[in-house]
Amino acid sequence: MKAKAIGNLDVAQQLINKKEPRFYTASIHCSYYAVFQYMKYMLAHIENDPISYNQQKDESQDQGSHDYLIDQIKHRIRKPIDARDFAQDVRALKKERVDADYETRVFDLEESLECKQQAEGLISKLKRYFGDR
Repeated sequence: MKAKAIGNLDVAQQLINKKEPRFYTASIHCSYYAVFQYMKYMLAHIENDPISYNQQKDESQDQGSHDYLIDQIKHRIRKPIDARDFAQDVRALKKERVDADYETRVFDLEESLECKQQAEGLISKLKRYFGDR
């Protein structure tokens, strides 16, 4: 999952680098899924109470995998304000991804760069909260 996350960030940057408006919106999907995959990776490799990939899949069926991952990460972040801010930021990036994937909205260069930077920041926070594995 870690390699997939890093790969998605690379693809997002490649799409942005094309400097063609039709690729900016597609980059949003890659930026969000980099964070999603990194959350999965962190939960599976966290020192205290890891959750295997199979267990994540089984336990998320009722709630949905995205909300499940966000909640599991949030509950493991020590400082309540950090936990709240992290969950809020992931949900904001998820909203952008939903717009990019399912709505008629077209993202511009600035928006695609902001989403990629937000994804990189969220991954950096995961590393800070749980260690760089």
